Amino acid sequence: MRGLLIAVAIVVGCTSPASGLPSASPAASAARTAAASPANAAPSASPGPLAWRRIPDIPTPRSEVAAAVAGGGAVYVIGGFNGGNVVQRYVKGSWETLARFPIAVDHAMAAAAGTRVYVFGGNVDGAPTARAFRYDIPSNDWSEIASMPDRRSQAAAVALGPKVYVFGGWNGRGLVAPTYEYDTAADRWRSVAAIPTARDHLGGAELDGRACAVAGRQLSLTLNLAAFECYDPVSDRWTALPPAPTGRGGVGAASADRRLYLVGGEQPAGTFKEVEVYDAVTGAWARLPDLPTPRHGLAVASDGLTLYVMTGGPTPGGSQTAVCEALALR
Repeated sequence: MRGLLIAVAIVVGCTSPASGLPSASPAASAARTAAASPANAAPSASPGPLAWRRIPDIPTPRSEVAAAVAGGGAVYVIGGFNGGNVVQRYVKGSWETLARFPIAVDHAMAAAAGTRVYVFGGNVDGAPTARAFRYDIPSNDWSEIASMPDRRSQAAAVALGPKVYVFGGWNGRGLVAPTYEYDTAADRWRSVAAIPTARDHLGGAELDGRACAVAGRQLSLTLNLAAFECYDPVSDRWTALPPAPTGRGGVGAASADRRLYLVGGEQPAGTFKEVEVYDAVTGAWARLPDLPTPRHGLAVASDGLTLYVMTGGPTPGGSQTAVCEALALR
């Protein structure tokens, strides 16, 4: 299948959606999927005060989703296996279901700019698409925007101001090297410097004004990578940074306070529990507490204060779980 592409648990009570966000009908919580994951040989987690906590389950468990943070810290989870056109938002301890995505898609890429969430490509009936859509937060409405120059799925998207960069992935024929820049104001695409290490199922996040690609694989669970490269739109160049400690694909990434967090992934033996962080100040990687529910194809996001890891596949392949967890970063 091509899809083989973020302590004591505390349940957080639900609260009302944030002010200014469109109201939407709440969905009932779905049953959790229990699945054990094999342990991966790795050094012990670094000691420290950080501890994962359980937050409310996502109403529609799925994997190979797209995710973005917008609207004052709300986390949007879009599409995926078992929910191709489902869009759900987590804000202040509560989940709500929003307007459906126009097409059923998995392995899509998402990023937020201003009051809009952008979703690019993904697989439709198993084949990559070039179509792209924009979600307007105040109106709770989707509209189609200019298609990408070529089909693409299993990639990453990172917003830098009004521009979004899409890199890595698969186009139905092979790995994709060109990086696409989308101008949200002009609704226009152009190609910029190609990513040095072509790969799919990678993580993407902003770091010091650059769009960074971390980990991923080369169309196989046996070809996981640790490559860490960042694109600078000013110089139109990619730069290699220290590789991640654990090579893996099917990952998620997020950033906060000049740190990039790498979570999840899969290999033939199972899913990854390791949570690793790169500090742009020291230029070094460190280990954080292990993810309580290892998984791949997950939603990883940060609002600057908390790292969220939502849904995903607890075992390699097309599995899903409703489990969502959070790590306070301060």
